Amino acid sequence: MRAIRRHWIALIILCLFVGLGVLYSVATPIFEASDELNHYPFVQTLAQGNGLPVQQPSQATLWGQEGSQPPLYYGLAAIATAWIDTGDLAQLLDLNPHAERGVPLASDNKNMVIHDRGDELPWHGTALAVHLIRILSIWLAAGTGLCTYLLVLELFPQRLAIALAAMAINAFLPMFLFISASVNNDTLVVLLSSLTLLLLVRMLQRGTSPRSLLAIGMVIGLASLSKLSALGL
Repeated sequence: MRAIRRHWIALIILCLFVGLGVLYSVATPIFEASDELNHYPFVQTLAQGNGLPVQQPSQATLWGQEGSQPPLYYGLAAIATAWIDTGDLAQLLDLNPHAERGVPLASDNKNMVIHDRGDELPWHGTALAVHLIRILSIWLAAGTGLCTYLLVLELFPQRLAIALAAMAINAFLPMFLFISASVNNDTLVVLLSSLTLLLLVRMLQRGTSPRSLLAIGMVIGLASLSKLSALGL
C-alpha cells in the first residue's frame, strides 16, 4: 500500500496510456498502421505451423522484408493467436493499387488496403487476431513506460517529479502511441532495450554481481532476437 501511495500518479499514467492505446487500436483500420500489412503475415505463417518465412529474392511474399526479421515478437504473437482461424487474410489484405504509401501529405488514396466489413465489430478471423496482437503490443509498450520511470528514479531517487515527467513524455508521444497500438516488433525491442538500460544503470549504482551480469546478458539476447538493431546494445 505504501508503494501504491507513492507511485499512484505513475499508475494513472500507465492506465491512461493503455486506454489511449486501445483507442488508437480500435480507430486505426487493420493493416493501416506502419508496415502492419507485412508484419502480420509473418505472424500468421508461424501460427499456422509453417515455420520461419523463407526469403527468395525473385519471389514476392506477403511479409516482404519483414520476413528477414528476428522471430521473437512474431513467435509471441503467433502463440497468442494460433487458435484463431485466419483463412480470410487474403480477402482482408486487398491492396489499394493507387495507395500513396509513404506520402503523408497526399490528398487522397491514403489507405493502403481496400476495406470491407470484414474488420468491423464484432471482430473475427484475421481482424480479431490483429487486434489481439495490438493489445499485446500496447502492454509491451506500457512496460517501456514503466522502465523509463524506474530508470529515472534510479538516477534521481528523491526527484519523483522528474521520473513522472519522463514517463509521461515517453507515454504520450503520438507516434509512440500509434506504433504501440499496432502489429510491430518495435514494441518488444524498445521494451527490452529500455530494460537493458535500467539493468545497466542499476549495476553501475549498486555494483556488479553474477546475477546482474546474467540478467543483462539474457535481456540483450532476447532483444537481439526481437530486432537486429538491438545488437547495438
